[in-house]
Amino acid sequence: MADHDLSTDKGIQVLGLTRFSVPSLGAFQIEHASIEDRRAYLYDPARLGQRFAWFENVTLPGIAAQRDDAFRLVVLMGEDMPEPWRGRMMEHVARIPQLAAHFAPPEHHRKICGDAIKAHVDPGAEVVLQFRLDDDDAVAVDFVRRLRRDWRKLKGFHADRAGPIAIDYTRGVNLAAEPGGRLEIVPRLEAFLGVAFAIATRPGDGHHILGFMHHVIWQQMATVSLPDEIMWVRGAHGANDSGAPGVKPQFEAEEGELKQALRKRFRIDLPALKAALKALEDAGGD
Repeated sequence: MADHDLSTDKGIQVLGLTRFSVPSLGAFQIEHASIEDRRAYLYDPARLGQRFAWFENVTLPGIAAQRDDAFRLVVLMGEDMPEPWRGRMMEHVARIPQLAAHFAPPEHHRKICGDAIKAHVDPGAEVVLQFRLDDDDAVAVDFVRRLRRDWRKLKGFHADRAGPIAIDYTRGVNLAAEPGGRLEIVPRLEAFLGVAFAIATRPGDGHHILGFMHHVIWQQMATVSLPDEIMWVRGAHGANDSGAPGVKPQFEAEEGELKQALRKRFRIDLPALKAALKALEDAGGD
């Protein structure tokens, strides 16, 4: 059985993309004069240490614990990702069967992302549910299961349209790192944030999740928003390329309830995350 078949169940493929320090042209809010400058920025050891701390403690636990394990998450990296970081990532790929590493040369960002998705599309699938996941964000352990279940309800709606449709889960939390190791948990309702968000496409139609600007995707296709459950975590740490997350609570929840959600729905170990971030902070002060 080909690897991509592992992500397809009863004709429905679930396929995600995480970009992890990819030297490329475009896509970054922070501008650089050359690809060499961007490479130096992305591969700075302090920055990579921070990315791995969030990826390993926030993103990966929920991916490894998905209740529906028929999916694929492609981790896109630059072809020259340095050691020991490359080897550290490949250890995760070997440990979690749903992860796939994809290394790319420094071309235009959208092309790189499109090629990475295309390489893993199952041509025999009825539909490809594509999602994006930043390396400091998380989806709930039932995200893949809900995505399949909700698309089945929308199957006729999708069939009536020539192009893709978007499915957006809007309830989540911001997890913000403060100096001294403090973590702030803020309940939020965000439309088209780009996490716990997917598009339903057809194999070979040429559409891919990074081909659209998520915050205005409602201008380009039909969308369905589902606000019922906490489905995402957005990491915030002062280096978010997409801008600072909102700091105002948007639904009522006790702190204990939110901490329980992080533990049960995302498998996030807050003490372990605090320890990892404090170790980085201490190392930076040496």
